[in-house]
Amino acid sequence: MSALDRWAELLPTVNEVRRVDGPGPITVGSRFLVRQPGLAAATYQVTDWRPEAGFTWAARTAGVRTTATHVLHPEGDTTRLQLRIDWDGPGSRLVRVLFARRTRRLLEQEAATFASLAERGHGEV
Repeated sequence: MSALDRWAELLPTVNEVRRVDGPGPITVGSRFLVRQPGLAAATYQVTDWRPEAGFTWAARTAGVRTTATHVLHPEGDTTRLQLRIDWDGPGSRLVRVLFARRTRRLLEQEAATFASLAERGHGEV
């Protein structure tokens, strides 16, 4: 089990993360069902997987592709976390209008939680 499988336990911004393809190592192509408060459930497929450096996954819904990127940037004795959400497709403009503020708050909350977990020595999250 990876830390990604435990996000629902670790993050207040995630209600459920469940592998669609069953157990095993995470690789490009691995799929996860993700449920978050106030958002529709979505199936994310890993498009870039770099253990200990970051990953990207994407989900498609009617007219919108959501891409979420999580990157670790080592900086001396510390590590900076970069979280990013991008929307593209015909419905992306509407999604930005409806969800940009909520998404920004979720990303800020996730970043703060990851920082707290790292400071408490939870290792890989």
